Amino acid sequence: MQGKEVSEQETEGEAYVGIDVCESWLDVHVLPAGKAFRVANTSQGQRQLKRRLVADKVVLIAIEATGKWHRQTHRSLHASGYRVAIVNPLRARLFAQAIGLLAKTDRLDARMLALFASNLAPSAKPPLSQAIEDLKELVQARDSAVGEQTALQNQLASAATTFLRRQLKRRLGRIAIDIAALAREILLQIKADEGFARRYAILVSIPGFGPIVAATLLAQLAELGECSDKQIAMLAGLAPVADDSGKRNGQRIIRSGRPAARRVLYLSALSATRCHAAMKDFYQRLTAAGKPPKLALVAVARKLLVLANALLSNDRVWQPLPPNHA
Repeated sequence: MQGKEVSEQETEGEAYVGIDVCESWLDVHVLPAGKAFRVANTSQGQRQLKRRLVADKVVLIAIEATGKWHRQTHRSLHASGYRVAIVNPLRARLFAQAIGLLAKTDRLDARMLALFASNLAPSAKPPLSQAIEDLKELVQARDSAVGEQTALQNQLASAATTFLRRQLKRRLGRIAIDIAALAREILLQIKADEGFARRYAILVSIPGFGPIVAATLLAQLAELGECSDKQIAMLAGLAPVADDSGKRNGQRIIRSGRPAARRVLYLSALSATRCHAAMKDFYQRLTAAGKPPKLALVAVARKLLVLANALLSNDRVWQPLPPNHA
């Protein structure tokens, strides 16, 4: 915050709002007026919230991401014309520590979020569509089931007791059925939405991208096709982050981003180095130049993401040769 102190004094008439969300209620703090109040986290409470904000010239509202509990409030406020920024909880906590706010209560968190909004001006974004929220829930459920399946397979590999092995095999059979059912439902949800279906067709046309990869990217990277290459790489956590200081040039590393999207892109890179000629050549050039194999795979994953971003932006499927332009 160079050149600006963390302050509650803002432009006259402009108001910044912080909302701390929990399952049962919303704690609200308005700056610079210093108003603080609590309403129920229900449709009626959200209407009450908007009535109490109508007298203020609200510039921005900051809400900490809380899984599903903040979504309806975000939708309600956005529908009423308010600019709403959803703040990563880690970023909010680091900001609180930076301004010396070490205590943590719901009311203090609301005030901290109002300060966050007024001093850092996070980007306001519209809520995800209900179709994307539903698809994300199904994709996450399948990921969870696959994780459980892997844990059971590892347990079975080391189990010696006949009874336990028999039980683990039954559980593995059951979870395999559940995973297949979730995969079918994910595909049905995609095909039921014309926009999803078109984006899905473009993604699965890329060598190395299978149905689960495409569904995961649709759910976890809804911004695909709408961002620059650098922005989408940052969102996925595949952009190298500088670590330089003085005369030291630190090693660039990838960090943050959306783990589920990054994981499937890395797995796609493994596949693409075998079935995608251009990606295979790119990977081999990097390793021949002395790059570690894992670093080269991350570079392939980033290149695949940029390719997907470009194809979705241009609304066209992948072709072995680029189209000729007269």
